[in-house]
Amino acid sequence: MSSFMEIWDDEVEKVNAALSSYLDWKIDRVSKLGEWHVQFYENMKEYLMRGGKRLRPVLVVVGYKAVKPEIEIEHLYRAGCSIEALHNGSLLHDDLIDHDETRRGGKTFHAKYRDMYKEKRSDSNKAKDYGMTMAILGGDALINMGSMFISDSNLPAEVTAECLKLYQTSYENLADGVMLEMTMIDQPDTTPEIYLEMIALKTAVLFDNSLSMGATIAGATESQISALSEFGVKVGQAFQIQDDILGSFGDESVTGKSTDGDIREGKKTMLVLKAYQLATAEQRSILDSLLGNSNMTSDEVTKVREIFSESGALAETKNLMEQLLSEGQSALDRAEPALTPKYKEFLIALSEFLTKRNY
Repeated sequence: MSSFMEIWDDEVEKVNAALSSYLDWKIDRVSKLGEWHVQFYENMKEYLMRGGKRLRPVLVVVGYKAVKPEIEIEHLYRAGCSIEALHNGSLLHDDLIDHDETRRGGKTFHAKYRDMYKEKRSDSNKAKDYGMTMAILGGDALINMGSMFISDSNLPAEVTAECLKLYQTSYENLADGVMLEMTMIDQPDTTPEIYLEMIALKTAVLFDNSLSMGATIAGATESQISALSEFGVKVGQAFQIQDDILGSFGDESVTGKSTDGDIREGKKTMLVLKAYQLATAEQRSILDSLLGNSNMTSDEVTKVREIFSESGALAETKNLMEQLLSEGQSALDRAEPALTPKYKEFLIALSEFLTKRNY
């Protein structure tokens, strides 16, 4: 594990340096447009640099090194930041959609600009609209910046084209996944298979395409890209399922998130879908009456958790997560030529960490 953490810490440090450097260049570039633009991009930098695992850019770098352990291009880490920009751009929009006030210990983008407006003017309704507008613009700017990270990395033209295609596919699938998740709320016939497709689009695609992008930059074979892609999809799905489990059974003092939220919202998680498959008629009736009720009592929330456990839904969900993890790890063995052992082992250790974490 020490080797895993040493690689992880080293790569995150280099990713942060590349991200910060590019954002500083961007701030300098817009300075001719005035103080407002400088402040906008400084706020964007603060949002990006205040935290985040940097998982996706690290996957780009490791996808490269799993094929070619010695870096032979100048701006690999800059290119790797592309998916990080896309991810954070989507978070600015998610924060707005979900009316969240904080992210990583600070104000969300819309909350920051709303409050800035209030300090200068008294119209609270316009302040809300202003914050919303700035979050939309901020998310759009970050998503566009993601493609610029690629085009400004001095890659060969054909590699740039392939990476931009992966980026565009990531953006398309992410949006389709979010829309699918929204439509699932009111669809009683949602199945575990539909759910797996949704998280493949919304979550796993960024794991998949990050690894594929790094491997593409390294000049990987189709076999190597296919192996890394399958690993990314399966581990990304397992990662999201673990998130669902922690969303209802995690330790709030560790996760920092309420374990009531998904239940009160009636979110269609794998736990819910498995519970409806496995529960008794009486248990399904209770779920029908409670799930999605924001005013349910703590005892009623506990009752839903008990049904998840007693019906076997929790155990089945954990088994599915382990199956996806195993399938993802096995996919790496099918790469031809074989992946670099050091970085293959890193990916295995990373997948174990992501699916066994408690936060």
